[in-house]
Amino acid sequence: MKVDPTVKKETIFVSIVTLLLSAVMESVFLIICKWDIPVLFGNLLGAVIGVINFFVLGLTVQKVVKSDEERARQLMKNSHAIRFTGLILIIVLAVVFPQAFNLWATLMSLLFATFAVCLRPLFNKVR
Repeated sequence: MKVDPTVKKETIFVSIVTLLLSAVMESVFLIICKWDIPVLFGNLLGAVIGVINFFVLGLTVQKVVKSDEERARQLMKNSHAIRFTGLILIIVLAVVFPQAFNLWATLMSLLFATFAVCLRPLFNKVR
């Protein structure tokens, strides 16, 4: 399946905002003298999974647009269940391996993609 240009554009926007917010978060951990390698790995894990989650959502919506209503509903439901389960598994991974992933850094960076989606209307150019 070919990725729609809108999905690419929005994923790039989410990636950039996530990268910027990750840098801010790392800076805050440095300023408060709580930075260590698990903070970096937790940030990387959460940020990458957050962007992948958004991209998969975009691909699902792209596929749903071309489907009939009942199939679209089922595709969205299945996609949501799989993506949510994946997010829970990532959080469990951060809890089980605290020496590798800082839980707070992981949780915060998982939310960066959602924050980017909320910021998006501020950067849309109405024509």
